[in-house]
Amino acid sequence: MDIHVGIVAFQPKVEELHALIQSQGEHPIWLFLNSPLDAEEINRLPANVRILTSGENVGVGEAYNRIVAAARAFGARRLLLLDQDSTPPSDIIPVLERTFNSLGEWQEHPAVVGALPISESEKFKPPREFNDESHQRRATARPSEFVISSGSLYDLKVLAKVGGFRADFFIDAIDIEWCFRAQSMGYTCWIDEAVTMPHRLGEGVIRLPLMDVRLTKQAPSRLYTYVRNQIAMLRMGHVPQRWKLLVLPYMMVQSAIYTVASRGTRGRVMRALASGWIDGVRQRMGPGRRDRF
Repeated sequence: MDIHVGIVAFQPKVEELHALIQSQGEHPIWLFLNSPLDAEEINRLPANVRILTSGENVGVGEAYNRIVAAARAFGARRLLLLDQDSTPPSDIIPVLERTFNSLGEWQEHPAVVGALPISESEKFKPPREFNDESHQRRATARPSEFVISSGSLYDLKVLAKVGGFRADFFIDAIDIEWCFRAQSMGYTCWIDEAVTMPHRLGEGVIRLPLMDVRLTKQAPSRLYTYVRNQIAMLRMGHVPQRWKLLVLPYMMVQSAIYTVASRGTRGRVMRALASGWIDGVRQRMGPGRRDRF
């Protein structure tokens, strides 16, 4: 098969992981382990699963890149990426494949086509939409400024031209930066509304009723990489100016709200946010100081 599946796992819930693998049928699956998996569980995996690991947590970006290299070496043409807790429909690959082919026939130069992310439940914040107004809809596909990696089908030839995912981002905004880079080279990113997939943002929702504001609840270590990577993108030439003008004040407001709303962890949250701003400005990337918070 020339379409492969890539999954990055870090301390996964084993039954969820097995269900995800089973949902993808006989497609070749690359499972990158960013944390150890019990030998008994490894033995339970079906024959179409190949395991990749480095013996340590190298982050999501580097794991993606190693999956891409492995799939390409085995002759894959396209690659579906999935989070370990994703719940994609069983027909996600053929539907996204048809849409990808149609977009190519329409000369839209697609780099990636993803499922429409929807909120897993009311406990989580719905994913925000960022439509690409420079392109028109095509049937069930709509152009988007970026597509989240989970539930997205990538063209490996395009990925080779655009370049790999930012390993130094470690986690957070990796898919955003890649789509901006692809678009700067003339490619497009799409969401197929015919394929919906529940997506879990963070650990829940922080609500401020008086302001009608909802933010994604995150651990301090994730707040650090989130802020750092968004601030780092402000200095990248391929990131659209419109995005930069939107993100900078948004990050300032978010940082203030997270500080006020944190209870019991305010000191850790403030350190994480401050370090994220400083390291983002200084372009101090990598796994860095995540473990300090």
